[in-house]
Amino acid sequence: MKPVLLLVLLAAALPARAVDKPLRLSGGAKAEEALRRFVVADKRLKASLDAAAAREDAFLAESRDVGLRDAVSGNDRGSLFERLPGVKTPEGSACATLAACATPELSADASAPELIPDAIRRLVRPWMLLQQARGSELVLASVSGRGDALLTMTLKGLDAAPLTLNVAPRPLGGFELWFDRSLVLASLYDRERVAALKTSARRP
Repeated sequence: MKPVLLLVLLAAALPARAVDKPLRLSGGAKAEEALRRFVVADKRLKASLDAAAAREDAFLAESRDVGLRDAVSGNDRGSLFERLPGVKTPEGSACATLAACATPELSADASAPELIPDAIRRLVRPWMLLQQARGSELVLASVSGRGDALLTMTLKGLDAAPLTLNVAPRPLGGFELWFDRSLVLASLYDRERVAALKTSARRP
């Protein structure tokens, strides 16, 4: 058997390797469902979240206060987390429309790993609505090997660098999610939101 043919046969026998592709969102119910699937099914994103959860476990294991550690890791973990100053557990859907979303959330907290996907969706949604109103797309791509970076968001049609969403565990339990360059993003969102709403109001 020729070596080239042998290599082809061996390659065909190997299991297919899934490649995580960027997700393009343009708003609407289908985009919401696609976003929901992305945050739970993307392999690189899942690996990053698993790594963050492992780091949280390490923080809790190092805690010297056994009583506090048990409370954080037990059934009362969520209620304890919510009582910490300046910390809240992500709630339900926010920013249903661009008009109702004057200020985007640029950071969020999750008291448990299973709540992180919902927090991601809440942080992404305002930008998806903005791009929908602009008649453009939001492109999400998971990242790996970049510290706390979780994913990047590219605003198609805007002269802006990709937005980076990060996640990191807190020493007392729970997780913090945040965008880099929050002040720049707040200004960008406000400017583009006002322009998009004005354009929408002029349409017949």
